[in-house]
Amino acid sequence: MAISPTEVAIFSPMDTYDFIIAGAGCAGLSLVYHLEQSLFKGSKILLIDPAGDEIPNKTWCYWAEQPLSIHPKSNPIVSWKKLILSQNKLTINQDLGRLSYFHISSKDFYQSIHSLIRNSKNITLIQEEVIEVKETSSSVDVKVKSGQSYSGLKLFDSRINPNSSFSDEVLKQIFLGWKVKFSGDVFDSSAVTLMDVNPVESNLFSFFYILPYSSTEALVEYTAYTKEKIEDATLVNYLKKYLRGLSNDFTYEITFEEKGVIPMSTQIPIIPASNRIIPIGTRAGWTKSSTGYTFHRIQQNCEKLIQEMSEQNEHSSDSNLLSRFKFYDNILLNIAHKWPEKLGGVFLELFQSSPPADALRFLNEETSFVEELKILSKLRFSIFIKSLLNYEAR
Repeated sequence: MAISPTEVAIFSPMDTYDFIIAGAGCAGLSLVYHLEQSLFKGSKILLIDPAGDEIPNKTWCYWAEQPLSIHPKSNPIVSWKKLILSQNKLTINQDLGRLSYFHISSKDFYQSIHSLIRNSKNITLIQEEVIEVKETSSSVDVKVKSGQSYSGLKLFDSRINPNSSFSDEVLKQIFLGWKVKFSGDVFDSSAVTLMDVNPVESNLFSFFYILPYSSTEALVEYTAYTKEKIEDATLVNYLKKYLRGLSNDFTYEITFEEKGVIPMSTQIPIIPASNRIIPIGTRAGWTKSSTGYTFHRIQQNCEKLIQEMSEQNEHSSDSNLLSRFKFYDNILLNIAHKWPEKLGGVFLELFQSSPPADALRFLNEETSFVEELKILSKLRFSIFIKSLLNYEAR
């Protein structure tokens, strides 16, 4: 079919790239970093995100033997070698052995990767919204809200569908955290309080989490597993009451706030990968269903994805969703749905019966089947068996 001169003027050739990444959040930026550390270094990359280079204020944590290579180097690395878990009168204070619990500020992370992007002529970040994706036999064509179109050999898509992730039937982790500075010594700066199980409502599992930066300063966070919405004012009241319980002698000031909602289900529809369109991040199921931890899993899956591309193997990012770990997550989520008041005891039993490094590796899906049998065989908590006998996919 002939093309008129007017059509030629209107439809200019699309900008072409090796890789297009829809979404410049943690997953998208992490993929850029790992691509630049691989055989694909120097590839022409386009990142598209409605927020552009805006930086969210969040706190991310992970555990490992050494800081991950992507961990920002601009500031001193913050980590802890001990964990505290408590419920009622039981408190567990354990050394992590070869592991450390690392803290990352999203501000530091974003600034680090944005600096990499600015200093790389092959990487472009634009503030736009993807409205249409079309896959052909030789490329992926992406159209943005302004009308501009781009073409790439592959598209990595991290856009989240809120309707499927936050339905009324999906259990959610709702949290509010404040970085507080007390006028006197309140915190044990050597240990992270992973869980202080302190239920404020009998029909949900909730706990407080403390990242102590010093004896006077810490991030203190209230977290609840629930299907229901919790009003901000209610979350604030829970946090204020807990802080009063930590110290009646000293005043405090709030220097930072973070809040959010994380879907916790193995049943959230995962967008399948095609030949040229690969989901990443939450869209690909990279959030740990039973705990909400995501940062380390993003790095693991980015490395795996790039290894597959390097070896020209078929992508298998959703294989973990069909593994035994999905089964383990469902057992824990089943307890959270049916017997939420018992879930804290399960976590305490897990860390009390096995070395904490083994428990953390299990939660990170880094254990072998033999190691898992050893860990699970030590769990004497009856509700774990009850959930197993009343197993449901959650």
